[in-house]
Amino acid sequence: MPENRSMSIWEQIALVQQWAPMIGYGQQILAEKDPYKKAIIVGDAFEWVATKSQTKIDDDVVKMITSLVETPQGEALIRYIVARVEGGA
Repeated sequence: MPENRSMSIWEQIALVQQWAPMIGYGQQILAEKDPYKKAIIVGDAFEWVATKSQTKIDDDVVKMITSLVETPQGEALIRYIVARVEGGA
């Protein structure tokens, strides 16, 4: 069982530096008004997070999904889902 220990300030700083790109993605998502463009930003963030694992399959799957979303059909699907959710259906 892993031992619970506090991180040193230097370890905390290193962790914040390592994950700082997520702050940028969050800022972009909050600033973007268009739901489809938000979905593209979220896809980019997912791709970045997938690179943090030691497996390649998640990188490939996320890339395939984001590639689909970036097609005209993917955009239509995202806009349809958002309209249905916002419309309460």
